[in-house]
Amino acid sequence: MGKSNITPIIKWVGGKRQLMDKIKEKMPEKFNNYYEPFIGGGALLFELEPKSAVINDINSELVNLYKTVKENCKEFLDELKKLDSNKEFYLNVREKYNKKIADKEHDAELAAMFVWLNKHCFNGLYRVNKKGEFNVPYNNKDGVSNSVEEENAKA
Repeated sequence: MGKSNITPIIKWVGGKRQLMDKIKEKMPEKFNNYYEPFIGGGALLFELEPKSAVINDINSELVNLYKTVKENCKEFLDELKKLDSNKEFYLNVREKYNKKIADKEHDAELAAMFVWLNKHCFNGLYRVNKKGEFNVPYNNKDGVSNSVEEENAKA
């Protein structure tokens, strides 16, 4: 285990990046398996690069993202490239995303929309309403272009 070159694909509220040194101080020097019940952005996993890891999260769209990147990264990246960045388009993607969630369509397109929305929404938040619909507004800041670094996702 060493310093990782892999970084989280998404920004996640409650991320552990700022606490990394303190967390690592409390960890054993050696362990057989790494378990992460609340993966979020995965900062600690990518920092440690364990040989054996089991990850989970209550957010099924987040779990779909990791499964898709692991099992079908090319399709995920192709879907992500189809997306564009403006407010009207953002609202259309958000609506389609919510429909796919309601229909339980966990696929590469949903994973790509999950990341794209995270990169183009206000402050990278993931928030849903009582109906389970993603409802974060569009980030009006300029300069958001690449949703993900391809080589990082492949790694």
